Amino acid sequence: MEMNTAIPVAVSLLVFVVWVVYGYNAIVDAVRPELHAFHRFERFWLIPVVADRGTIVEASTGIVLSMLPLHLYARRRVGLHERLEEQAAEFLALYASISASSRSSYEALMRAAEMIGPPLGRSLEQMARLYMVTGSIQEAYEEATLRLPRRVRILLRSIVTVARSGGNPSKIISTAAAHAREMRRLARITRNRLSEYTFVVALASATFAVASGVVLALLETMQNATLPATPKARIEPEIVRGMYYYSLMIIVFASSIVIARIIYGHIELAAKYIAILTFISTLAFLLSPLLITRG
Repeated sequence: MEMNTAIPVAVSLLVFVVWVVYGYNAIVDAVRPELHAFHRFERFWLIPVVADRGTIVEASTGIVLSMLPLHLYARRRVGLHERLEEQAAEFLALYASISASSRSSYEALMRAAEMIGPPLGRSLEQMARLYMVTGSIQEAYEEATLRLPRRVRILLRSIVTVARSGGNPSKIISTAAAHAREMRRLARITRNRLSEYTFVVALASATFAVASGVVLALLETMQNATLPATPKARIEPEIVRGMYYYSLMIIVFASSIVIARIIYGHIELAAKYIAILTFISTLAFLLSPLLITRG
């Protein structure tokens, strides 16, 4: 039902490697030779720190490009999950009347699968056929819903409850349907309210990028100056730039995960925000020194 996650991850890694090895310098040397990536690193304690602007630009553009395959996969996956949840709610609204007029759970599931249609209909049809073969609605449910999202599995669990219950099937399904409606309504309300905080979270990385760039510009004016407290230590803006860049990327990735997981409920969407925040933050980081030099 879904593409293997390893495929878009492998494609993203391939895009990043090809960009770094073949793409970036070939393009930049023809347009802006001063941004050539020399892949120069300085060691800070045990950490290799990137020490030239070109490599920073190359890494950031590589991250942005490599996120595109992951974003396309995530958009398809999230859209599929949302469609499955919608169909699960529709199924619960229909199944009470279908099961009441059907001679068996197999017939009810087959009729529901035909009415609902793909993608959920395929799982319902598989469940019906497995039930006919095994005679166990529990086993059929476990096998047919194995790859479905957790929330969809919870809703479809009501089928097993109805088949095993000696109570009123209509009441059980109606309760599950009401739960599905309330769950989706609450999810929409929560998403609408939290979406306002997306800008606040994203602003953190941009603010840090600007502040880091300004501080770096000030340090560059004191390049190779010795520190009063430790005369042997010297200010090295290249190392400071690399450490700031690493810190910025940590903030970008953390902010993207927060936006995707907490606000929108799908961690797969982090790829989109990693690409956007990496582009904006790196641009702000590299251009913010102009606020000092042109001031």
